[in-house]
Amino acid sequence: MTMELSILNPWWDHENAIELDRHLRELKRFPFVHIPSLLEEDFKRGNLYIIRGPRQVGKTTFLKMLIRKKLQDGPKEGIFYWSCDDLTTKEDLIDLILKYAEFCRIKNSKPHFIILDEITGLNEWQKAIKFVIDSDMVPDTCFILTGSNAQDLKKGSERLPGRRGEQGRDLYLFPLTFREYVKLTDPDWFNEHEFESPEELRYQEGRLKVFFERYLITGGIPLVINEFKRHGEVPLYIYDLYYSWIVGDLLKEGKNEQSFKELVKSLLVTYSTPVSWDSLAKRSSVRSHVTVGSYIEVLSNLFVITDCYFFDMNERKVDYSKNKKIYFYDPFILRIFENRFNIKLDKEKIIEGVVASHLKRRDVTKEVHYTKFKKETDFVLDGNGVEVKYQAKISDEDFQNRRFFKTYTILSKDTYERDILPVHTYLFSLK
Repeated sequence: MTMELSILNPWWDHENAIELDRHLRELKRFPFVHIPSLLEEDFKRGNLYIIRGPRQVGKTTFLKMLIRKKLQDGPKEGIFYWSCDDLTTKEDLIDLILKYAEFCRIKNSKPHFIILDEITGLNEWQKAIKFVIDSDMVPDTCFILTGSNAQDLKKGSERLPGRRGEQGRDLYLFPLTFREYVKLTDPDWFNEHEFESPEELRYQEGRLKVFFERYLITGGIPLVINEFKRHGEVPLYIYDLYYSWIVGDLLKEGKNEQSFKELVKSLLVTYSTPVSWDSLAKRSSVRSHVTVGSYIEVLSNLFVITDCYFFDMNERKVDYSKNKKIYFYDPFILRIFENRFNIKLDKEKIIEGVVASHLKRRDVTKEVHYTKFKKETDFVLDGNGVEVKYQAKISDEDFQNRRFFKTYTILSKDTYERDILPVHTYLFSLK
């Protein structure tokens, strides 16, 4: 078993073996290498951290970067990595950690970090982790778990009360924001302008527009960004690859691909418009609003979409019974379905979705809402209103709802005025 464990932990034989890891080797052929800010996180022993995020956004590569960093600080046998895809039961996971603990005992070493990748693919994983911690099998160890199913990770973490440690917490690894995209693709320009105010950025208008147009094509997924740079376009196999991953995860959740296709088509046709589950059901053969709701929940848990609920300004509370707005989490994911189903959206609707995902990622623990008086306000967050008007002219009529909010910002195509900013300037300024 020691030999089996060492296959995924080759640094036990020599710490420089981490450089031969296929994920880190892959980075060497990329024009742009994204270094996640999570790498600066101080993962402390005796704590349990859960890293959430969509598939193929770079979680495994990040873990290998983290291992390379930690190898500089402690004994190489103290770092254990395992991909949970090949585990079947919670007993398999317990047995795996038990064998690692025995390996450390033989080597007269101590476990420092146990890193378990894509743990959400394993049923009842939280029971295994609870047993390992309660039995003191690997005392004072830092557990780092990753997964692509937000709901499973949330439920799993809730079932580990008192076992996360004083500093253990949930962390997130998402596609790059527009600001992060600019930093990755042109670090010199970014470093020169990163602290400029929106007013100062108006003199960089042309450059920001170029960045933004590219971002709308690639989104914030590092592999897609690099393939676009290498080929001048996103290769077709990339679209197929990401589509297959999404469908594969849906099938694991017991969903049907044909029903999924019909639902996505309905989402594209109604994109940025408040809809009910019942209206989506009537547009497809699914028919049941309950079934539609279950698909929406799974897609949300997989970080494919994000939802936006109605906020009643008179009652000052969210009304979950009202129609919802659904947006894709990343513009490239939207492009996948546009191309596959030959449905092209208006640019303003695409941009509205980009703004929605950016506002959501500022604090993933908070909901982003919309509201409506005589006119709709696209987004409500902490008493502030944001309206997307990707057009040449902004009129006084567009400010009808301003009096209801602490601040009210209109995101334009290229207008700079009081409470009006071009959308690319606004997104670049979000920190």
